[in-house]
Amino acid sequence: MKIQAIFCLLALIISCEISAANDDITVSDAWVREAPPGAAMLAAYMTITNTGNRTRVLEWVESMNFSPVMLHRSAVVNGMATMLHQDSLSIPAHGKIELKPGSFHLMMPAPSIPMRAGNAAYFILHFRNGDCLMIETSVKKASDMP
Repeated sequence: MKIQAIFCLLALIISCEISAANDDITVSDAWVREAPPGAAMLAAYMTITNTGNRTRVLEWVESMNFSPVMLHRSAVVNGMATMLHQDSLSIPAHGKIELKPGSFHLMMPAPSIPMRAGNAAYFILHFRNGDCLMIETSVKKASDMP
């Protein structure tokens, strides 16, 4: 299983032109919420910080663990809680965007293998200018988060 994961990760890296321009983008506090048994969807959260002088636009995300990965935002519309698909997320120059419960997040269907607390999940963030950034997240129980 580990060898298969390594080959999948290499395929994702090869499909992406990882650029030095990513020095202005960092990701912190990245985690995937462990889903209860039988849940069809999982969510991922993180903080994306842009230290550069121009707005960066996250256009799409891919993962060897999930297909597809969707950009979403939780909102209340006409008094009803809903999730709204986002075509992209803008990270302002010298700013950040927080993907967190009840706000922006990544939404993923059932994973290729069961995701339990302590596992790792991998994502590649693709930006409008063609840059991409590979990140590793840990799977955690929501109750383990502050």
